[in-house]
Amino acid sequence: MARTRIISQNKAVYAGPVAGGGTQLHRVDTFSFEVDQAAGREDIREFGQLARIGTENTSEITPTISLGYFLGDGENEELLGLTNSSTAQFISGILTEDPLLKERNIYVGTTEQGLDAVGGTITDSIGFGNAELTSYTAAFSVGEIPRVDVELSCSNIVFQDSNICPTPAVDENFDPTGAGYTLPTADTGTMEYAVLRPQDVKVSFLNDEISAGDNIGVDLSDICIQSASIEVPLARETIECLGKERGSKYLEFPINVTASLSALVSDFKVGDLAAVLTGSAGDDRLDMQINVENKAGNVAHTFLLKQAVLDSQSFSVNLDDNETVDLTFSAQIGGAETTTEGIFWNAV
Repeated sequence: MARTRIISQNKAVYAGPVAGGGTQLHRVDTFSFEVDQAAGREDIREFGQLARIGTENTSEITPTISLGYFLGDGENEELLGLTNSSTAQFISGILTEDPLLKERNIYVGTTEQGLDAVGGTITDSIGFGNAELTSYTAAFSVGEIPRVDVELSCSNIVFQDSNICPTPAVDENFDPTGAGYTLPTADTGTMEYAVLRPQDVKVSFLNDEISAGDNIGVDLSDICIQSASIEVPLARETIECLGKERGSKYLEFPINVTASLSALVSDFKVGDLAAVLTGSAGDDRLDMQINVENKAGNVAHTFLLKQAVLDSQSFSVNLDDNETVDLTFSAQIGGAETTTEGIFWNAV
């Protein structure tokens, strides 16, 4: 029977290596994709005729994916090619061009109308080939469930009217590179908890010269944080060669990881901007750590931003309201095995 509509009940999302196969991503609550087919197309026109005489694709079309989910047990991050380690960069596999981690395949399965994807039978599938992560953002806020939003770009999309999806991954000439994949029955995962809670998020500052030294601004030693986020942008440059249909995408450097905080103001530090400008205020770098505990009180996630610098402070207050400050820190990602600076993530 033909469907009249598709809702979230009918959807399940999977990720895996370009060689084929995949595992379900859990706690997904948003998914969208866009294909700008005009971006790589050029109109062919000539003297003597106003309208075009034809069109030709002269560059690659790059579909984009936006995906969001509640922060879970770290399984989703690893399925997207990120590195779970306290001694290696969060994107170390991507930095080293590891073929198993640099590119992934993303799959979306759909069931019949009125049926849950969990425990149901997938009847339609979409495969996104050679998907590369272009942005990762973890967000934490008072009264809201910790969540992650990611963006990816890919090279190919395959639509199929069954749960068996031909491999969407392609080589430099857009020829398939692997076998097809059968989407398994969806489930709700094996996590011991449904979601993590905002009251179990703790932000701390380590090796903090900003709050202990002579730099100006808000005192970070006992600050009431309302929201925090970490954004890892992964912009890529596409290099195309004559004779090849598909270009190669390489990371653009430097990569500046951004941490944004919004907090209530309580105390200021003594100092002046001149000391900062003349360099007499001392080193203004710090390590910022975000721990997320589960309901049992055990640390489930640790995000560690090393050698971060304070980029901006924005203070505001309204009539009869609390004064707030918005702080932005940034750190540069180092080599894959650099442990002194960058972004590190560990999930237990």
